[in-house]
Amino acid sequence: MKHDIGCLQAIEAFYAYLDGELDNPESIEEFEHHLGHCRSCFSRIDMEKALNKRLRETAQKESPDDLRDRVSKLLAKF
Repeated sequence: MKHDIGCLQAIEAFYAYLDGELDNPESIEEFEHHLGHCRSCFSRIDMEKALNKRLRETAQKESPDDLRDRVSKLLAKF
């Protein structure tokens, strides 16, 4: 029987896993094992994947000129 990392550790590993930064094979296996039986964490990572996909698609589009101007002005204040 594989070791279950639990939800707290899974949540801490979410973004590293999604970004490909979780590079220890044992950590990946434990994370994926947890997702295999925890519907809550599985649903959460599924939602995060969909959100990341949507953000990547949106980032490909050019933003309107007025939005870029507003962002530039905001950044200039810093």
